[in-house]
Amino acid sequence: MYQRNYTGLNEKDVTAAMLSKENASTLSIEDCSSWNYDHSTYQSSIVTQWHLVCNRKALASAAQTTFILGLMLCSLIYGQLADRFGRKPCLIGGVFVSIIFGFAMAFSPNYIAFLAFRIVYAMGGFALYQSAFLISIELVGPKWRSFNGTLLCFYWVFGYVSCAGTAYLIRDWPTLQWVTVVPLILCFSYIYFIPESPRWLISKGRIDEAMVIIEKIAKSNKKSVPDNVAEELGHEQADEDTKANFWHLFRYPNLRKKTFVVISHWATVTLVYYGLSLNAITLGGNDYVNFAINGAVELPGCILGLLALQYIGRRWPLAVSLCLCGICILGILAVPADVGWARILLAMSGKMLVSCAFAIVYVYTGELFPTVARAIGFNTGNFFGRFAGLAAPFLLDLGDISELLPPIIMGSVSILGGLTVIFVPETHKQNLPETIQDAENLGKREMHLEKGTEMVKL
Repeated sequence: MYQRNYTGLNEKDVTAAMLSKENASTLSIEDCSSWNYDHSTYQSSIVTQWHLVCNRKALASAAQTTFILGLMLCSLIYGQLADRFGRKPCLIGGVFVSIIFGFAMAFSPNYIAFLAFRIVYAMGGFALYQSAFLISIELVGPKWRSFNGTLLCFYWVFGYVSCAGTAYLIRDWPTLQWVTVVPLILCFSYIYFIPESPRWLISKGRIDEAMVIIEKIAKSNKKSVPDNVAEELGHEQADEDTKANFWHLFRYPNLRKKTFVVISHWATVTLVYYGLSLNAITLGGNDYVNFAINGAVELPGCILGLLALQYIGRRWPLAVSLCLCGICILGILAVPADVGWARILLAMSGKMLVSCAFAIVYVYTGELFPTVARAIGFNTGNFFGRFAGLAAPFLLDLGDISELLPPIIMGSVSILGGLTVIFVPETHKQNLPETIQDAENLGKREMHLEKGTEMVKL
């Protein structure tokens, strides 16, 4: 706790001194010898169980940081695993890992073990979500890709809001942890019926297996598959250049520019999203209500993102959503602290807009990179996004120095991220780039260049 001289102060002055953050950075911190916690809101938490207070307060932020670290680590290896072994095996593996380490977290013997389990748990969750996302967009054609790409957002919102209600009913954190893991077991009741991505099977030359899935899809749609489809798919696969790697994203000037912009988009939406999410309970009022509202506002954000993707495009909706998000966050600075409802309204509006931007970024990223390097490009942006997300818990800790710092940083970053869209082209209703050269030519003014034109390597 902070070392202060309370001699001669009355009860009111002591309370004011304890709550004041003024000059807190100049005060020394003493080790606590005993703790007395308020259990009126939470029966138990990782903070009370492992005494993450006083000089150990910073360790509490590590719980969120390690989760984001797990997402970041998995983004490094997921693309290679999904490309080599398929989407469905990664989906099943993600479910297994999430269940095992989700239960392990609830029975952690100490805080270090808890953090270690949490890293692996996050990796399993990443593999689960990304596999489901890839399968959902690779099972449909261009017409439904935007819809399927944002469909998972709606299930995310449902789970988000459900967590608030579950946490309200279960105030003991280990019990809450394993209760939220139990529904994952239900995945095994239907995971057998989820097909492998036919596009991935085709990319691996497993045409016969892909045709079985395609024929099932055609039958359910009351359509017939032409007899020569398998032969055509085989020829296309034989002609396709699949020798792309991470460095191809930076070898050509136009593709390199897109890559850096995608990285900035992922870093922006991830930092702002996690910053607003983690800040939900500091806005005043009931923690559980704030958390539920914080999740519920993502629903209109997902709807806006879906409508924008379907009918407007990607470029300007992304710019508008990020800039307006930044304005909302900066607007919090103009609201007096005692007008809590106005601050919550602005923060929740920002959360809705950054959720809209997140939905757009997912689809936009896949359309800016070529087929031969799409997974690599997607995971590159995701990695740097998660890296930025590592800073979110500590960004909020800057509020101990000055309450102005978190909203200033998040608001400014959001606006700057929105302005970077001027460097990337619109991809709405355009054919997906298939080769590295297609991606390099995408957005160039000299669009009349023939497909065989040589690119300039730097």
